[in-house]
Amino acid sequence: MKKVFLTLFLFGTLLVSAQEIPPTLENIASFEGKTITICEKVTSIYETKGGNALLNFGKPFPDNAFSVVVFKLDRDTFSYNPLTLDTKTICITGTVIMYKGKPEIIVKKESEIVVK
Repeated sequence: MKKVFLTLFLFGTLLVSAQEIPPTLENIASFEGKTITICEKVTSIYETKGGNALLNFGKPFPDNAFSVVVFKLDRDTFSYNPLTLDTKTICITGTVIMYKGKPEIIVKKESEIVVK
């Protein structure tokens, strides 16, 4: 009986450790180079002089946890203005990269953002 219990315990431990930790504002940098989906509330927005849209999460820039970038050329293909997403909760799917020490996701297509 002890062997069966020990085997089940070890198997359960392996299953728990094999589960991937979901991305959050606190750990998103650890997903650098990985494609993820994360759902969070937009805390601030910014439009660059070149027309790129920046959506910030966690806290407003410059204390944001991460950003989503929609370049002007890609932004022009959207059916809506990404800057209207301020204060909305959205899900973003994309690859995490580091830019100036902060994680960001570059969105190329409207389908990579889902408004909740």
